[in-house]
Amino acid sequence: MRLELYYILFLFLPVMAYSQGIIIASNTYVIAGDGSIVLRANWANNGTFVHNNGVIVFAGTTQVIAGTSATTFNNITIATGSTTTISSTGHSLKAILLSNGTLQANGNLTLLSTAAQTALIDGSGTGEVLGNIDMQRYLPSGFGYRYFSSPFQAATVNEFSDDVNLNATFPAFYRYDENLPSSGWVRYTNTSNTLTPMQGYAANMGASSTAKTADITGVVNNHTITSATLYNHNQPYTLGFNLAGNPYPSPIDWNTASGWSRTNIDNALYYFNTGAGNQYTGTYSSYINGVSSDGIAGHVIAAMQGFFVHVSIGTFPVAATLSVNNNARLNNLLPDFHRLIPLTSPLLRLTAGFKDDVTAADPMVVYFDDNATKAFDTEMDALKLMNTDGEVPSLYVISPDAARLSICSWPGMKDSADVIQLGLKTERAGWITFNVSDLERIPYGQHIYLYDSKTGIRQDLEEHPGYRLYLNAGGYENRFFLVFRVKDPDILPEAPTAIFNAYTAGGKLLAHIGEMRGEVCDVMITNMLGQVILRKQLYGNGYHDLGSAFRNGVYIVTFFVQQQKFSKKILISN
Repeated sequence: MRLELYYILFLFLPVMAYSQGIIIASNTYVIAGDGSIVLRANWANNGTFVHNNGVIVFAGTTQVIAGTSATTFNNITIATGSTTTISSTGHSLKAILLSNGTLQANGNLTLLSTAAQTALIDGSGTGEVLGNIDMQRYLPSGFGYRYFSSPFQAATVNEFSDDVNLNATFPAFYRYDENLPSSGWVRYTNTSNTLTPMQGYAANMGASSTAKTADITGVVNNHTITSATLYNHNQPYTLGFNLAGNPYPSPIDWNTASGWSRTNIDNALYYFNTGAGNQYTGTYSSYINGVSSDGIAGHVIAAMQGFFVHVSIGTFPVAATLSVNNNARLNNLLPDFHRLIPLTSPLLRLTAGFKDDVTAADPMVVYFDDNATKAFDTEMDALKLMNTDGEVPSLYVISPDAARLSICSWPGMKDSADVIQLGLKTERAGWITFNVSDLERIPYGQHIYLYDSKTGIRQDLEEHPGYRLYLNAGGYENRFFLVFRVKDPDILPEAPTAIFNAYTAGGKLLAHIGEMRGEVCDVMITNMLGQVILRKQLYGNGYHDLGSAFRNGVYIVTFFVQQQKFSKKILISN
């Protein structure tokens, strides 16, 4: 019988600890806590190292990460003036790599992606990360198409050979060419084809809905990245859409003005969502100006995410430029390809779907803004990309200048009556249900009707949010309308008499609600620049703690209830 002796060392570090170097001997366990460990000499792991929420800082002038055991780090920082080399294989990272010096990765580091989070490289680093790195992308389902992009220099299609069947009879990997008279998709399965930074690609992951992790290896992109020239040739199918992609090993923020240079490109983003029943089809969602078509698509573009942009209409062909720099990069570890964003405008989200299947319904949004016009606005409206899934109809707004929109900005509700034309396209016959999925911050005393010009039915969407009818396959662009009308003052319901107040006490921001009818109140806190600091739902009357994480300054606390809003200005001075 052979007896092994194991040593366990616990390093629970709430504060920074300094060390010349660390050698973890064979048969030794080291468990690190939440603090920082600063090394000025080599790291050698020959045993087992468990890294929780802390940071390993490599601060030596020249140092090596080595050892016979692979290490999974939580956070790594390469300090200014340090050149750190990873010389042994199999190491990985759970969270953030910040390099203010030089990290020579040598193909020995993997950025892990799980259902909980995806590791990234911090774009604020003043140094460099050199040599190959492997980056993973967790997918909750391996079914159907995903739009990808490469975060690396000169990577090739071969990087997807272990995730996609590149030899399938029906091609499984595509690039997109806007200047084609029919479909813009071009087969791109040669393993030597380059994955161009800032260009998107479509990959069919297969027919299994089991979770899957894709990965790409290469030398990371950094600093300013500029795409090839984008175009709108006014082709009948592609319509000026170009498939772009995130070029960094970290998420990026489309809304960060200092991080982007865009010329002749509309302000909207367009994402693809794979179909539920057919791996070759799917639907599209969009985002613009703080508004999401489905309540999910947002301004944060995940690492390895491809997305469509639209080159503006003009004298054809229209050439466009798109570039991004590190100012647009975020340290957002969440793995989702879409991120939810807060809504602040009056908004109606209407869906259309077969039967009563709301999970496969197509959304369309109208939001109201005093700066909006009724014509298509490249800064405030998102165009409609028609769904390819035959089980999901395509619903959209038709603007007065004939643009088809998935997100429509409309002038504020000041007129006594207004009409918005809707369009609907369905690939098959069946029972269609229109349904209101969101009706938020609509001015008190305002009716919104869905009008069916063929049947003459005008249905109040607040009182009856669902409308069901049988339709044949085809397009419907002169049948359905949204009608806005102020209610008859003689029959206005009694205004809410609830009491809403906000104040500071004990370093916290508190809200008090009294005599509220109903159970739920939405509260939104904005600063004096109009930026949303917090949005949450409050349940029931009484006192509610809104938190203490507010800097000194003036804030507006707004309560939304029963289609009315009440605002309170608060000065926070800690």
